[in-house]
Amino acid sequence: MSILTGNEAFAAMAAGQSIECRHKDATVFDAIGNFPATVFFDTDHEFRIAIVFMTIGEIQVPEAVKEMPAKGIQCFTPSVLTEELSKGFKWKNSANDLVLLNRGLVHLVQEHAETHAKALIAVSGGSLESPAETVVAKPEINVAEPEPVNEIEQVLGPIANKQDNDLSVANLQKLQQEAEQLCNKPAEESTEDKYQALLNDLVGRAAVAATPAEANALIGYTKEWTEEQRKPLLTAISNRLVQLSPKPVDEQPPSLMVQIQNAPDLTTLDALEIDVSARAPEIQPKLMDYVKKRRFELENAPDAVAS
Repeated sequence: MSILTGNEAFAAMAAGQSIECRHKDATVFDAIGNFPATVFFDTDHEFRIAIVFMTIGEIQVPEAVKEMPAKGIQCFTPSVLTEELSKGFKWKNSANDLVLLNRGLVHLVQEHAETHAKALIAVSGGSLESPAETVVAKPEINVAEPEPVNEIEQVLGPIANKQDNDLSVANLQKLQQEAEQLCNKPAEESTEDKYQALLNDLVGRAAVAATPAEANALIGYTKEWTEEQRKPLLTAISNRLVQLSPKPVDEQPPSLMVQIQNAPDLTTLDALEIDVSARAPEIQPKLMDYVKKRRFELENAPDAVAS
């Protein structure tokens, strides 16, 4: 769950997202409509993008995404065949990605994909408990030394041993090379270096995020971070959300008002009146006053009377 600040929540709401709020001492979020507008400036409250649920069997599962994520966004799909219960992948807009999307199996949060997998297992009558291992008695003599663990095989896992997989030889070789690189990384590589490298990457991606959803999805990479570690990324995301949000309402009416006042004919004025209906309800009466005034001027102009 990604916790938003008041500014981030307001920007997300302006971009069309549904927002929920709760007091920091509470355990349950509620719809933002049940709170006063001043709650965005109250540091005792926290926010999140509302989660829409679907029901599988008797389990409430967060809905999978329905629109294509931006390329490069980290996604997760439920997995009923692995212990982790989810598989992560970067969205590439490939044929396989689109199949998962069309089947409702793409999530932006790992925990949501895991909950989805648990529900699928439960509705099928399955269990998450591991089967008991069968103990086989072994003679006490001629016991062979255990073979050394092959780190590369551990990384490749069941893919390398699968007989009927659809991986090409080239792809399998590439995967093996990546596994070797992973296993050969220096042991002394510090956690701080990894954090700083990932932070720099995420901040850069936040700065060029194309949509609010793409920017907010970056929080999913920081689940193990502390609040202090996450702060620079939250600042970068907040700045990008402000850039992506629509201009404040008070910057728009003067331009439309001038257009209404200078409308050259009734046809143009009718089109501008339609634009008024799309503006904020609190400014519509004022704009309609200008429409009525200009309509009266046009209908009673000398040319109009002569015609």
